[in-house]
Amino acid sequence: MLKSVFSSRSYIIWYAFYFILFVVMTAGLIIPLYIFFFILAFMPASERLWRWVAGIRPLRIKAEKERLIPLLEEICSAYAHKEKSIHIQDIKLYIQESMNINAFAFGRETLVLTKGSIDLLSDEALKGLIAHELGHFHNYDTMGALFAYVANFPMSFLMKKLRQIDSTLSDGFLRFIFSIIFALFRLIEFIGDLILMRHSREQEYQADMCALKWGYGEELTAVLIQIYQISMEKPKSINEMLRATHPPITKRIELLETALDLE
Repeated sequence: MLKSVFSSRSYIIWYAFYFILFVVMTAGLIIPLYIFFFILAFMPASERLWRWVAGIRPLRIKAEKERLIPLLEEICSAYAHKEKSIHIQDIKLYIQESMNINAFAFGRETLVLTKGSIDLLSDEALKGLIAHELGHFHNYDTMGALFAYVANFPMSFLMKKLRQIDSTLSDGFLRFIFSIIFALFRLIEFIGDLILMRHSREQEYQADMCALKWGYGEELTAVLIQIYQISMEKPKSINEMLRATHPPITKRIELLETALDLE
């Protein structure tokens, strides 16, 4: 896991950034808590705990297993044929009870398909989604994400509590001082998020190219077009675009179509 986390400078900067901020905000009194979550991030239990908190379930129904497991095995076989160094092992499919069309990968083995994806997409479209997510495993993105969310949980929790305190203080000198300090910390938090979110968007492009390399570029392009056609999202603000985990879907489609035309 160390290789997967620290192969990217973004994760190192992000973690160090929030660790220093946390130490300053707590005067160093709760450093042991931060160390505990740092160690927890490297343990398999953290991934299982995350699945439980997020309501992610394994494949249980026979029809799910008979349909989805062969799709995963086919793509893993294509991966093994294309890649000289194989480190994708023991990947397991899970389901999130959401009717959105989506998929995501996390940790050492967790590849999640939403119920909406399973119910609404064809097998070929599902192959495109799965291939993209396997690209994240191949690029070590999934372990970096696990580390980022678990190791910095104390900082996230503290910022949440500060927001609650800020909303309950009455007007006055104390509120004025607290608002200045809190605004400064929010600015620092925003800069830290920009570092990680920019890296996250780059990871999406790289995972798309992995799916293309393994022979599933057309399938991924088709499912992205389908998602774009049914998307009812309103235009994003500049702040939302800067903090988005994914790049604009039309840019992803454009890059894939250009690459396919060159094949």
